[in-house]
Amino acid sequence: MGLSLTMKKRSFLFVLALILLLLSGTFFVIEALEQDIAKENARIANETREQMEYIQSLQAESEKLFAQDQNVQNLLDENTNFRVYEIIHNESLVEYIYIIGFHLQKIKYSREPRIVNGTVYIFYVDLDNKSVTNEDDANFAYFNQSSRLLRLKNNVHKKEKGVSFDSSMTTNVWSGTCLPYSNRWLYPFRVEGNQSINRVSDSTKIPAMKYQLEIKKMTDTENMYLTYDSTGRNVEILSDNTNISSKYWKDERKKEVNTLTMSLPSKADYPIDWCYTWEVRSGTNQTIVFDIDMTADGWSNTAGPEKLYGWRFIIETPPNTYGMSEEKMMEIGVWPTTGFGTFYPLSTTIVKKGEWLAKNSKERSANIGSNETEYRPLVSGNMAHELEKSLAW
Repeated sequence: MGLSLTMKKRSFLFVLALILLLLSGTFFVIEALEQDIAKENARIANETREQMEYIQSLQAESEKLFAQDQNVQNLLDENTNFRVYEIIHNESLVEYIYIIGFHLQKIKYSREPRIVNGTVYIFYVDLDNKSVTNEDDANFAYFNQSSRLLRLKNNVHKKEKGVSFDSSMTTNVWSGTCLPYSNRWLYPFRVEGNQSINRVSDSTKIPAMKYQLEIKKMTDTENMYLTYDSTGRNVEILSDNTNISSKYWKDERKKEVNTLTMSLPSKADYPIDWCYTWEVRSGTNQTIVFDIDMTADGWSNTAGPEKLYGWRFIIETPPNTYGMSEEKMMEIGVWPTTGFGTFYPLSTTIVKKGEWLAKNSKERSANIGSNETEYRPLVSGNMAHELEKSLAW
């Protein structure tokens, strides 16, 4: 009897020790995973900081060339003017979109005037040749002044082993609007795309492609979040003009997360047309930064997904405009629209992502690190403070 109790006690202690061992192993795995996540977050934060500093240096150089061009300044000085967007294509080309020659007109039953007339001008700053050129809206197709719509287009064509791959993405950007009584700004976006795979020879095999659209906060800015839509009504996918059931795409979002992800079906009839709509909501008087990236996996024998294209948006949200004069609002990048109490902030910087950004930002960071002179970002407004705070995550 005593021996039996001893054996039971030993068995119990063995099971208990085994459970404790398993638990300690689980805790170790969790701790290691948390450490890996922390390291990856730190790497992303450092990379983002380097890229943002490089972007700011391009902005400063471009602004200097723009201000020194006498023909441009003569055009701006003789008219009312407003910069709508700044688009950085690469390390050599920066584009400014202006509305020039408008006037403000007061209409009945409104508390503020509206912008009337004006011409859209596009200025291209060539950082290599130190020159500035411009064209009017007759030669510029993707910004519409009346609808305040900017269309950014990307196209990719590849051919490999008897199969051709074509991908297109159009990012529709509208100016933001002030949400009444909430002291917040709202910025709507819509991305439309097409993915197509075709045989170009006697090949009988078509890759099972996977596509993923990701919208991600690049700084941990307070009071800025990506909207959550659990209904899925903001997503539409068509294949040969037939609706694809929602079970073929997954929306990996949760409320208050930093990333929105939509994955397209990997097995479907081509071509595929798709669209994705979302909003960015933000507090006033802060800098928000987020990326839009489209990746494809399965096209070639690469180690992982290939980035097809991407954009980075840098928006300095205006302060609360209540009681502010029209002149002051125009100075900070807010303009009245229909004349019925709505104001729209524009003045957004958009960066076309690519290898050039990562390459040049790392080289610049290395050069700064070897220089004893302290580096200070060349920024305006509240941007330096926001970046210092938000990139610390």
